[in-house]
Amino acid sequence: DVFLSYRVQSDVKHAEILYDKLTSAGLKVWWDKKSLMPGVPWKQGFCDGMVKSLVFLPLLSREAINSSSVEKQNFSLLSRSSQCDNVLLEHRLALELVERGIIMNIYPVLIGDFVDDAHGGSYTDYFASGCHPQLTNAVIVESVEHALQEQLNRLCFGTPLLDEQTVPVVLDSILKNQGCLVDGPQESAFDSVMNDVILMVRQKRAADELLNGKLNISSRNLNDDKNKTVLYKRNSLVEKDMDDLATIVEPFVEAFTPRDPNQQLSQSAKKSDLTDDMSKATMLVEAFNDEF
Repeated sequence: DVFLSYRVQSDVKHAEILYDKLTSAGLKVWWDKKSLMPGVPWKQGFCDGMVKSLVFLPLLSREAINSSSVEKQNFSLLSRSSQCDNVLLEHRLALELVERGIIMNIYPVLIGDFVDDAHGGSYTDYFASGCHPQLTNAVIVESVEHALQEQLNRLCFGTPLLDEQTVPVVLDSILKNQGCLVDGPQESAFDSVMNDVILMVRQKRAADELLNGKLNISSRNLNDDKNKTVLYKRNSLVEKDMDDLATIVEPFVEAFTPRDPNQQLSQSAKKSDLTDDMSKATMLVEAFNDEF
């Protein structure tokens, strides 16, 4: 149902919180810590997981995409020749899968800075506290586009439907989707995320069940119509056979029915002429019985 996209170095605890909450509500969640099979290449594993998911849940935080201490975790510092950043690759692939109708929803989770306090800690507002990067580097990261094409080829999807995307375009496209700000007390900070995602998945499941129900009804109606058509044709053939049978039998009956009650017919004179008609009548009767 849900694919968790996050930066391991900064948001693994947040991913674990959401995984526990969503799975306890009955949702199927792809999280690399639980879902990536041993021995499977990481890029292949997460791409396969995304293809099977309805909702793409990208976790965005200061240390995930706007770090001041780790250069590779800062989207504003990426260049055309940067190494492939897997978080950016996930975002890029998600947009491609939405374009193909595979992923139905992108729900960005914007996580503010965590501030420890006497009340158990709380999160600041993501935008107000400057967690979001100021992107002025309108560059296409070639390694990301190359990795995207590799995975699309492996999945037999062919060339990307979307043109090559710059870093700001990718991030802006993600944020164009309605998501949720994680702020306030730690104990309830992720509740809105959980409630929204559960609702999205359940609505999609209900829509699928309704559609499948309609398809099944349509299929049954089609089969009923086919059965009615076959029965109509069969009845029509039976009626025709009965008409043919009556046409043959009537002269036979007439031939053996004395017009004069006192008259005794000599049946030997009629017998040879009626042999062929009797054979035809027998065949029609057998055909009539086979229909029923």
